[in-house]
Amino acid sequence: MFDILPHLVRDELLDMVRSFFCEHGHELADCAGRLGGAAAEARVIEGGLRLETADRLDGRFRRDLVALHDLLSLQSVGDPDLIETELFSGFDPASREVERICLLSDGLAQLLRDIGEPIDDWRLSDVDDVAADILV
Repeated sequence: MFDILPHLVRDELLDMVRSFFCEHGHELADCAGRLGGAAAEARVIEGGLRLETADRLDGRFRRDLVALHDLLSLQSVGDPDLIETELFSGFDPASREVERICLLSDGLAQLLRDIGEPIDDWRLSDVDDVAADILV
């Protein structure tokens, strides 16, 4: 009687994340591994695999994206108890690797803004503080 096919709802936000991972997934995993070790690299790979079968962008994946951004934006570098500090200390600040990490961090920050996920980017607050000092 009602032979209407169910309407397929596409999650536009999920599509945006899939597109970002399709374009940058290998680099994200590599940089995560360089900054956070094998466990961080594995989390990125696992997230990419979850994207293949996901039907919506859930809270867990959003938290994982924010955590990845925190790693790439060096939020934890400076804490002597964390692997990020030790691994980052071996980087040459002028290297292409650091530039690649910065570009990925910026791209991921834009993706997070596009999907409506608030981020705490400590780099931006420093810029705002300096700008406020200059204007006063």
